[in-house]
This record gives sequence, C-alpha cells and structure tokens, in this order.
Amino acid sequence: MAFKGYLLCLIIPYIAFFSCTVGTGNPEEYSVWGIDISKYQKKINWEKINGNDKPHFIFLKATEGSIIKDPMYEHHREQLEKTDILWGAYHFFGHRTPGREQAQNFIKTAKLDKGNLLPVLDVEYHRFLKDRKHLIKEVNAFTTEIKRHYGVYPIIYCSSNFYERYLRKDFPETRYYIWIADYSNTPSASWIFWQHTDSFLLSGIGGKVTETFLQEAYTN
Repeated sequence: MAFKGYLLCLIIPYIAFFSCTVGTGNPEEYSVWGIDISKYQKKINWEKINGNDKPHFIFLKATEGSIIKDPMYEHHREQLEKTDILWGAYHFFGHRTPGREQAQNFIKTAKLDKGNLLPVLDVEYHRFLKDRKHLIKEVNAFTTEIKRHYGVYPIIYCSSNFYERYLRKDFPETRYYIWIADYSNTPSASWIFWQHTDSFLLSGIGGKVTETFLQEAYTN
C-alpha cells in the first residue's frame, strides 16, 4: 500500500523539502493551523468543530508502544470522517519495546487511507530512554517499517531540544518532514509543522489543546 503522492493532501509533494524556510515567531504570520487530540478530549462537539472557525487539519493519537491503542481513536476517527477536515494519526514512541513492533501496532490501528495526512511518530524524552544509540536504532526500525508499508517516511514530532540532541544527525530535515514543539521560540530546524502552544482554546472542545502551524510553503 503506497500512499506517496496521494496522501500528501495538505503538503505539495513537488516542492523540494529542503527549500522550506524557517519562519519567525509571530503567530499572526501563519494562517494554516490545526490541533491534535487524544483520549483526553472525550467530549467534543463536532458540529462546532466543523463550523466557521474549524481547523485546517487534525491529528489523532492512535497508538503508543507496541500494544497500547488510544481508547478514543476509533470514535474520533468516525466523527472526523463526517467532516471535511483533513486528518491524520500519530504514534507515541515507547522506549521499552522494539520500533518495528510499534510501527506494526500503529499500522494495524490507524488504518490510514487515501486522503489522510502522513503518519506521525511522536518521540519524547522518557526515563526509560537508555542511550542515544539504542534510541536511533529503534526509531529507525519504526520509520523503516512505516516506509515499507506506506511508501513514505513518517513525519517526526519532537521538541526543539530533543531534535537537536538526539535526532537531527540521523533524521535530517532533508529526508524527513519535521514537526517541532516549541512554546518559547521559533524552531531553528527547517520545520513543516510548528506546535507553538498547548493553551489553545477552540469552540467545541472543553479545556485547552495544542495549536500547530503549517509552514506556508507547503499549502495549496
């Protein structure tokens, strides 16, 4: 199942990735935005979400580690498919299980199809992180399995500091789409997505959520 070419709904595939420029830290400069949701957003008014101020895209948490499935994923997915909002799914990386098994858990659960956004791998610091060498080995195993199944590498999500310290050397922006979480500064990496806050309020969702900008160079 190769998604390359038709899964890139919001990202124009024929723009070279390395041509992406780093933007400034002014939120008003970015007009294309989205959110990500998981089991923590249990009560959502989807009619309001799909209203006049609806997000351009939404990422859903699908899985974590090699066996965990987000209990709200199927429900969120069913509701999103009734809207015209572009959406995709992400996997939260676990540091205690093999990367290939984690990718298989994601593939089986997410069930991405034509029209979805690229799969996302969320990699963050955890006390179970053994060392950089082991991390790189298992993250590479995950991305390789995703590439084998979908025909494309996943977007990699992490904080600015984590990317610089652990991932940039082996997962460069010239090969991977990078989604950076940085709530204080504009990311120094050539990002495609920038999650700039975790205190965003959106009508239809109770409580705060994250807000992410899409680099303008990748919009239609």
